[in-house]
Amino acid sequence: MKALVKYGQGPNMVELRDAPVPLVRPGTVLLEVKAAAVCGWDIEMWRHRMANPVTVPVVQGHEFCGVIAELGAGVTNWKKGDRIACETSALVCGKCFLCRQGDYQLCPDRKGFGYGVDGAFTRYVVVRAEILHALPPGLPYAEAALTEPFCVVHHALVDRITVKAGDRAVVIGPGPIGLIALQMAKLQGASRTLLVGTQGNQRRLQLAAEQGWADSTIMADHDETAAAVREFTGGQGADIVVDCAGNSAALLAALASVRRGGQIVKIGWGPKPFEHSLDELLRKSAALVGTFGHNWHNWESVLRLLTAKRLSAGPLISAVLPLSQWRQAFEMMESRKAIKVVLVPEE
Repeated sequence: MKALVKYGQGPNMVELRDAPVPLVRPGTVLLEVKAAAVCGWDIEMWRHRMANPVTVPVVQGHEFCGVIAELGAGVTNWKKGDRIACETSALVCGKCFLCRQGDYQLCPDRKGFGYGVDGAFTRYVVVRAEILHALPPGLPYAEAALTEPFCVVHHALVDRITVKAGDRAVVIGPGPIGLIALQMAKLQGASRTLLVGTQGNQRRLQLAAEQGWADSTIMADHDETAAAVREFTGGQGADIVVDCAGNSAALLAALASVRRGGQIVKIGWGPKPFEHSLDELLRKSAALVGTFGHNWHNWESVLRLLTAKRLSAGPLISAVLPLSQWRQAFEMMESRKAIKVVLVPEE
């Protein structure tokens, strides 16, 4: 089978290679991948700008779904042919305090698909039965492959902060996570949402407005964001700010935009150090919350919401391409010509 492999610790060291079908182990299933979405993290691995270390060689891809092709010994609650989505925590210790309380995504020994162990930019992948979720009938594979980023945002806006009815929410960064954050904030009761983007984000800002996810959009430099937020909120500042950009300027804008006593949740990654004082956080007595990954209840909740069409994955998908066109997919997303591209394994 063909697999998209990052084979070295350097930029552009990614290529399609022949790979053997992996062997199913006790407690696991062999999944035939039906769709795997490209994440910004995949682009960072391609360009070798990762915030975390990556094992090489490794098959990329961690947003995926498929059909069970084979059952390992001891797996009794699934059957061949079941349509499933799969979490990204490929390996965890299962014994530490975090694992035992259900926050296994924070396990110190966790290894994720696509960078810690082989992922899903291929035809077959072996996954633990414990992290499988049944796909509801009628949910297309391409949309189901986007369950993972929706779960990231669900964990951030449902578990890590509290969005109350009537809150005014500002999302900084109109990438896929930012567009999902708008939907989630509305779902949680936010009365008005503002999406902040910069040059090159026009299409995404327009989509957010057309879909009704954003009540207002602005294209502004980060030092202009606070003034726009004050105007949007009548001078008070935002109840909720979601930082989906991840860089130092975005967090500075979030600190300037949040109201006194408000909340900032930081989803976006940025490996460079924060270059500013946090005194504004103290002066406003605001909460700054980090978030990582997702757990079981996020997946079950998101799949129900997608099925009920209370969340929308379809409008985020710009293209569905065969795995052999992975470079085109990566370039489309890197250049912002696409929001999400889904890759489909070939025979």
